[in-house]
Amino acid sequence: MKLISVVIAAYNEEKNLPKCLDSITNQNFPKENYEIIVVDNNSKDKTAEIARSFGATVIREEKQGNTFAVKKGMDSAGGKIIAMADADTIVEKNWLLDIAKVFEDENIVGFTGMGEIKSGNKFLDIFEKLFYEYFLKLHFLVGKPHITGFNLAVRKSAYEKIGGLDERFTMSPDIDLGLRLSRVGKVVFDKNIVAQTSFRRWQETPIDAFITYAKGYLWTVWFRKPPPVKQRVIR
Repeated sequence: MKLISVVIAAYNEEKNLPKCLDSITNQNFPKENYEIIVVDNNSKDKTAEIARSFGATVIREEKQGNTFAVKKGMDSAGGKIIAMADADTIVEKNWLLDIAKVFEDENIVGFTGMGEIKSGNKFLDIFEKLFYEYFLKLHFLVGKPHITGFNLAVRKSAYEKIGGLDERFTMSPDIDLGLRLSRVGKVVFDKNIVAQTSFRRWQETPIDAFITYAKGYLWTVWFRKPPPVKQRVIR
């Protein structure tokens, strides 16, 4: 059994996936201790071919949607810890090493790290970093741990104990997962474990993205019901 399974859901990601996989295959962490699973969600490009070229295991999910692809990958993971990144995410070289250290505490069942964007606007990037950090700290403070899919990890045994990812949450399944995990153990946020993620939804359709994420957030965190919204499929 591997210590860590890294799950990446991908749909037509031939442009972004190489940078993501390059960052994950060049970790300061023994290669024999982790596996990479790329879930191909009906890509029409070279996503699967690229994933295999990096040594990743490729599995296919025919139900279209990020939630279904993520669930397929997490359910298929063989590691004691399931880490997850988006296909348009780049992680730091110590990402897996730091995650492994977090889970040395047997009471911890879930983790999320810091997210950074590179929009090209220095002030926007600084604002996003500060907002994101204090947004997460506030949610952990009030007992509503907020874990996000581009930089998270869960203990496989706890994931199975709560019944896995709830695919009814076609929006914000990662946030719902963190809230349910907190019922069986400790979920933590570490701002020093960083992943750089894409800003493309906000760049392409900022108003639509804001409304969609706001609805997803309110329904998932505060109403505790599957959000009655769908994201435009881009990954």
